[in-house]
Amino acid sequence: MELITEAGIDQVRVAEIARRARMSSGQVMYYFTSKEHILLEALAWRDHQDLVRTRAGLAKVAGGWPQLERFIGFYLPAGPADPSWILWMEAWARSPHNRQVSQFLEELLALWRDDLAAIVDRGVQAGAFTRPANMDDFTLRFTALLDGLAIQRLRQMHQPSRKRLVELAMTTARAELTPDAAAPTAGAER
Repeated sequence: MELITEAGIDQVRVAEIARRARMSSGQVMYYFTSKEHILLEALAWRDHQDLVRTRAGLAKVAGGWPQLERFIGFYLPAGPADPSWILWMEAWARSPHNRQVSQFLEELLALWRDDLAAIVDRGVQAGAFTRPANMDDFTLRFTALLDGLAIQRLRQMHQPSRKRLVELAMTTARAELTPDAAAPTAGAER
């Protein structure tokens, strides 16, 4: 993972991966069929860690709006060198040309959308949110928004703060999920 985030998978040599892992190149290739396979397994491993951390963080807050804000904070990259997001970007670059990679990424992303749907369902049950007309459409649309905001954070030039990106995502969420009453303000339990 460190090598991929430092230089990108295309620049990494299997020999260097093997050296860092204290293995031979043959041993590495015994377990992985290609550098792409290494990339995807590194992404799956890191994404699992991120989901565990996110779920633990969500369990520490109550209420739909605070949970949604926390989810957004965990989802977005910490900065342009965020290892999880570098792995995602490397893998996404391969998906237009590889159906198996696309399917693999969809399976990983589905877990995030399921967690988002669970937050919204709990918020609806508590009366904090209005149920979206179609939950699948909402989670697809909202994670696409978060992905786009993440790309803004990953750029090497102008980088909006994470706080600003969370505010933008919350504004969109309020527009879609707030009951007819006035939209809640940041920091207030809704």
